[in-house]
Amino acid sequence: MEPTGEPWSGLARVRELSERGLSRAAESLGRMLGSSIRLTLREIRHVPSRDLPALVEHGDSSPVIGLTIRIQGQGGGWIFVVFPVHAIYGLLRALMRTPMEPHDLTGLELSAVQEVGNVLASSFLSELGDRLGRRLMPSAPEIHLTNLSRIVRDMLASPHALDTELLVVQARLEDVERNIEGRFFAVPEVRALEPITGAAGG
Repeated sequence: MEPTGEPWSGLARVRELSERGLSRAAESLGRMLGSSIRLTLREIRHVPSRDLPALVEHGDSSPVIGLTIRIQGQGGGWIFVVFPVHAIYGLLRALMRTPMEPHDLTGLELSAVQEVGNVLASSFLSELGDRLGRRLMPSAPEIHLTNLSRIVRDMLASPHALDTELLVVQARLEDVERNIEGRFFAVPEVRALEPITGAAGG
């Protein structure tokens, strides 16, 4: 899907870099899981900040586990990773190489899910930063077991909130064989993309 509402130039380049970043993230997570992970770019579009909380919710309202990660370094923004609960057990089976039935997750298991988010975010940002000539790093992932849309809404209301119009890169994560699926959202600040968008004469 092509980007809509085009306040900046260079969005074709953003798409190219996003696909490179997603490919690197999928490769890194695949090595970690010993599996073939696909991260498929679904769309890049501009959304009002007020619409972002609803966007990260799972479409069928089934329970989800969400990870929120702040983009740090020479640029800001967020990364969100959202997994339906059933997919978490597929992830844990792959990580721990052991059968895994639904249960209340232990602290060790929650930490393992956070590390999945860290691998995805750090790989994506490393590729993006390398191509932009900027140092982009993830914060430690925070895990949320309930009401992800409220968490995102609170983040947008914080003193560090982004512009009212956001550029959102959305991708689908999947490994059909292991019943793993999820959604990946990157929401970079526009200024982080200045070298390719020309937003400030870059």
